[in-house]
Amino acid sequence: MTERAGEVSMAAHVAHQAPARGRRSAASGSEPILAAKITTPDVPHWAVERPRVTELLAEGTSRCPLTVVTGPPGAGKTMALALWAAAEPGTVAWVGLDHFDNQPRVFWSYVVAALRRADVAIIPKALPAIPHGRPDDNGFLLHLTAALATQDPPVTLVLDDLHVLTEPSVLKGLEFVLRNAGSGLRLVAASRMDPLLPLHRYRVAGQLTEIRASDLAFSVAEAGPLLAQHGSRLTADMARSLTERTEGWAAGLRLAAISLGSHPDPGQFVKELIAEDSALIGYLVEEVLNVQPPEVREVLLSTSILEHLNADAAVELTGENQAAGILTALVHTNAFVQPIGSGWYRYHGMFAEMLRLKLRHEHPGRVAALHRRAARWYERNGMLTEAVRHATQAGDWQLAAGMVIDELAIGQLIEPRDGQCLAEEFMSMLPGEASAQPAPLLVAAALALTAGRQESCAAALDAADAALEHVPADEGGPGRLAAAIIRLTASLGTGDLMAAAAAASRAELMLGKVPGGKLARHPELRRRVLYGRGAVELWSGHLDEAARTFEAGLAEAGSGGECEQADWAGYLALTEALRGRLSRAAELASQATLSAAHHRSPGRNPNPAPLVALARVHVQRNELRETRNWIKQADAALGASPDKLIGAMAYLVAADGALAEGRAPVAVRIITRARSGWPVPAWLDQQLSLAESRACTAAGDIQGALTAAERAGGTSPEAMVALAHAWAATGDAESARRVLDPVLAADDRTPDRVRVPALLADARLRYSGDDGARGRRSLASALHLAEREQLKLPFLAEQGWLGPAVSRDPELADAYRRLFGPAPGREQHPAPAKEPDEAPVLVVEPLTEREREVLVHLSGLLSTAEVASEMYISVNTVKTHLRSIYRKLAATHRNEAVRRARQLGLI
Repeated sequence: MTERAGEVSMAAHVAHQAPARGRRSAASGSEPILAAKITTPDVPHWAVERPRVTELLAEGTSRCPLTVVTGPPGAGKTMALALWAAAEPGTVAWVGLDHFDNQPRVFWSYVVAALRRADVAIIPKALPAIPHGRPDDNGFLLHLTAALATQDPPVTLVLDDLHVLTEPSVLKGLEFVLRNAGSGLRLVAASRMDPLLPLHRYRVAGQLTEIRASDLAFSVAEAGPLLAQHGSRLTADMARSLTERTEGWAAGLRLAAISLGSHPDPGQFVKELIAEDSALIGYLVEEVLNVQPPEVREVLLSTSILEHLNADAAVELTGENQAAGILTALVHTNAFVQPIGSGWYRYHGMFAEMLRLKLRHEHPGRVAALHRRAARWYERNGMLTEAVRHATQAGDWQLAAGMVIDELAIGQLIEPRDGQCLAEEFMSMLPGEASAQPAPLLVAAALALTAGRQESCAAALDAADAALEHVPADEGGPGRLAAAIIRLTASLGTGDLMAAAAAASRAELMLGKVPGGKLARHPELRRRVLYGRGAVELWSGHLDEAARTFEAGLAEAGSGGECEQADWAGYLALTEALRGRLSRAAELASQATLSAAHHRSPGRNPNPAPLVALARVHVQRNELRETRNWIKQADAALGASPDKLIGAMAYLVAADGALAEGRAPVAVRIITRARSGWPVPAWLDQQLSLAESRACTAAGDIQGALTAAERAGGTSPEAMVALAHAWAATGDAESARRVLDPVLAADDRTPDRVRVPALLADARLRYSGDDGARGRRSLASALHLAEREQLKLPFLAEQGWLGPAVSRDPELADAYRRLFGPAPGREQHPAPAKEPDEAPVLVVEPLTEREREVLVHLSGLLSTAEVASEMYISVNTVKTHLRSIYRKLAATHRNEAVRRARQLGLI
């Protein structure tokens, strides 16, 4: 007998305690047998039934000759088999294996003993003795296989811990028996890894059932009874958290349940599950980590900082080429290393936490260096978010920010697209950690911009610009480009058109200095700058140039995904609406809103541009119910994503709606509100002045109308038409004609949105001057131009003279019936119940939390001093908050502010 066999013999004094049917000490009369190894384990009192796993085993053994149960240490393989065996009506023989069984004579002695213990009657006494050499030398395996093949019903043989068998002759013999015993034998193998049997052959033939660690993992529903069995005091949420953290690992749940019994705060225990002195750590260290050779231990500790890893990453972090092979071996042995596809792996969550704890304890000085090395590796492999994550975990903000700037990824911070979470990696960066270097300052500026902290953004951006002045011109290109893009985005958001135009030019210049290959990898950067240029053109009133720019962007946006295409379509829709191309605007805006609704990721705010575009289309067509609907949606979008310029256009549409409903004074107040608190760009101010002139004319304030039209730039075609309408309202036909004739003489060079009201003014003057024929021609021309886009709004303000003129001309009325309809829009679409002079509430800058708190106290009728006392702030600070609230809500006193805040759902 070998030395190892002798060691077994010394420990085998219990063999003779086996039942009478198994009193022989060995199958051959010479090998002692440990009865415990051939006895199905008892199910302990704390075990819980797991019907799901039991059914998997029952189904597998009923239809397949081979069932393999694999999982890492503590996965619950043995317990699952014991629970199944206790419920199994058929014959089950059990062998618990260890390293001493890795030789033919010992292994087959235990198999025969287990079969006899299970009362497998056909094991004849005349079965040839197991030889000392190969077991098939005298036909032993042939006789055993023939005997098993006659079993009906079949016998099930469980081999627990089959991974310890590596001896080829043992495995070859086992495969021979399984393959030739036919329907008389069912083999169930529990192993930490796939056993060294030809599994592929059985898999292809449909004769293999595989139960993996994921099948063995406890679900939340299964973990509850197990924890309760141990007297757990966890709430349902705590139990769920514990199950998720352990990933349903059986040993982890059991050890946690045991430890919970002596812990005074179960909730805190779950939060601090991994601690150096915990039973979980002890189990993983002793059962998994400490049994590994030093080189494997080094790979495990060095790569534990990674959430996912592959062979290249393992080599990078360890500096050893053998790390790749070690990782592959760990996966094969199921050492808590799980494949996730495409050559990538992850450590089991609890195992990873243990490794990180050991790394910090044993090598605290290596942690930051490993994170930096990982950051560089991820950066080289094009995984920027992971690279930044490791740089920040190393506390190296300069490295993290530098990678974002050098990789031209500033857009991912300013406006994250689907699945982009780069900004989240910087959430723990404190303001002081931005240092005086350009990259961290630029990142801080971008993050402040995204959070709506305009002052912080401006301060960080100014500091970054100052730092970039000290960087050589040939080295700071990415930083200067990032600075220009941040300033462009910030300026457009605040409505500072001059700064936006300068930033757009700067960004275009710096974009031209980016190497072509690098720019090709970041096409979204060019599109971002292109959008900035389009927005500058739009709000400068260069509508044709803006439309061409947005058309180009829409054509290029295919690679950016559905959401980006929707954004470009939305801005183009708004431009087309302002150009008077209402049908095209409606088509683009509808596509944009539908696409955004289907593809917008959670947390991404809707684009207000297409919403305002649709509102403008409907108000121009006198469809006031639809106008109110889209204005309401635009208001919500602007509350989430403030934009002064688009917000002012929303006010302009709301003013037109009020004017269409016959509420001219309300329209004037809305326009005043749109101008409040910011320097309105020239073209937009002109549009507001024109709307104000129309409203004053409708209200009978002719002097106000003339003043507003003059303020709009008395020589522009639109302003001249507004002046003509105001003079016509006073009956001063000569003054009206003087300003109107040059516009009419321009002929086709004047856009329809200007020419239609010009022709209406001319028609009014002709009809009132007893020149009905020419008046009819001008009116017919206006109607003909308006019909193409169903433009109705200009005709509403002319009802006083237009109604009688059309009623005397049935032919004209019948030809353009669709444009007339019910005269005032308010009769067709009654306004919702509200105060008659109440204007739509629009917020283009969100309230801060403190401002909302002030509003809540105001709604409770507290005085300024009482609000200060409640909030532990000074009276002057309360007054500062009130001024800001009034400005943002366009209110003049506290009651109005409270009412509007309630309308918006702010309090």
